[in-house]
Amino acid sequence: MQAGGVTQSNTTILTMLKFISFASGSSGNCYYLNCDGYGLLIDMGIGIRLFKRNFNSYGLSIAQAKALLLTHDHTDHVKAAGVVSQTFNVPVYTSLAVHHSIDRNHFVSKKIPAKLQHVIEKGQTINLGPFEITTFDVPHDSADNNGYIIRVEGKCFVLLTDVGHFTDEMATIVHEATHLVVEANYDAEMLRTGRYPLRLKERIRNGHGHSSNAETAHFLAAHLNPARIRRIWLCHLSAENNLPRLAHDTIAQALNEAGLDLTSADGCRLDVLARKTPSLLMEL
Repeated sequence: MQAGGVTQSNTTILTMLKFISFASGSSGNCYYLNCDGYGLLIDMGIGIRLFKRNFNSYGLSIAQAKALLLTHDHTDHVKAAGVVSQTFNVPVYTSLAVHHSIDRNHFVSKKIPAKLQHVIEKGQTINLGPFEITTFDVPHDSADNNGYIIRVEGKCFVLLTDVGHFTDEMATIVHEATHLVVEANYDAEMLRTGRYPLRLKERIRNGHGHSSNAETAHFLAAHLNPARIRRIWLCHLSAENNLPRLAHDTIAQALNEAGLDLTSADGCRLDVLARKTPSLLMEL
């Protein structure tokens, strides 16, 4: 296992940043950023066949996937991390606790080869191709959970999923974000009246599980910077305890009341990422 795995930043003038979500939910999570041919995967919780089919469907080259970042060790985020790493010789970056937990995870049949395991400590910044990447702590009931700040071309892309509760550090981070993927997992009333057993309901809402629509709405309204933020994507919606329109409207209302412009072409755009269906390939 290698510490850091830092490479030199690409000095070529960069022209195009693309983003796609392949899946976002408890059935699997996988995101992809590409800047001028350097691809960065974030989480690999979908099957290898679906992964390859999605890449082919969108005309993407797996050969451009140069690195994989993992947020945490739950299977819906790491299911095929070892397969992708082994098959395509992709180095995997995450915290030591996540690497160790994946090695012990019986649901991950193929493990990440030790030579491709790279450790990033909380608060550490590394350069991978054109991307400058910094990790931060996200409370969740996993071995560990990492948020990512990804800077490239003057943009600040932040990914924040499986949020037990929002922290002061996150407030500072999202204030700098130009592009934000953030969890809005459940509607509190749908969870309260839903069919989940009480033990699972408590696990979701106990401060170490997931964030509700209202919690995310309040946090974003208080801390987003209207002068910087350009795109927001709501991720990891519950199939049982949320609805895309409900999540969107709850957050949109809070942002509108906070004075964030979601209507004009020059304002911020808010979208919901589908649980199992890839998004469009977006140029940022």
